[in-house]
Amino acid sequence: MSKVKVALVDDHQIVLAGLKKLLEDEYEVVCTARNFREALENIPSSGAELVLIDVHLPGKSGVELLQALKEKMPSALFIMLTVEEDEEIIFRAIREGARGYILKHNPPEVLLKSLKACMNGEVLWGEEIYLKVMGKLRRGVPFEVDKADLSALADLLSGREFEIVQLVIQGLGNREIAEKLFISENTVKNHLSRIFQKLGVKDRVELALLVTKISSQRESS
Repeated sequence: MSKVKVALVDDHQIVLAGLKKLLEDEYEVVCTARNFREALENIPSSGAELVLIDVHLPGKSGVELLQALKEKMPSALFIMLTVEEDEEIIFRAIREGARGYILKHNPPEVLLKSLKACMNGEVLWGEEIYLKVMGKLRRGVPFEVDKADLSALADLLSGREFEIVQLVIQGLGNREIAEKLFISENTVKNHLSRIFQKLGVKDRVELALLVTKISSQRESS
């Protein structure tokens, strides 16, 4: 079985060397780069399936690089690496399509486990970062979203599904939603799967972003 091809972008040579050594047993590191220009020039458009990018690069930022690489290699998965939890950068990375955001101080085994989860379709937002993201979303979306404000969205969903969407954008987890609606967690999961499929989103973060976008468009119209 062939190894997943990975590209690494970090402005610290020691970090690059450490990441490469950590990953090379399970992944094929096809390219390393230290800045925006090197990454664009050296990462092959069809040669990397997974790209790890340091948020704080010299010159243009890691998020700007993410945006540029998404256009060059839309099928690749992108994970942001950072030493700090900057809420604005987290939110921008999500909007630009990052599938994960990992803190550099995490142990190596956590990084490896996270990469495997990402390749299996999961979105990598640790609890601390997820809470920050949902806090940002809650400040941008009304807690009680009226169907009239999201008519296009509501037309696609059942009453129960729309109710669950409202609870998701308030930051409630599956267990909390189940308790609030007096249904089982499995029922919540089944509803969410149908909601994601109907709306063309992969997870609750993308769902919240979609609601934010629709709501803001209506307010500006």
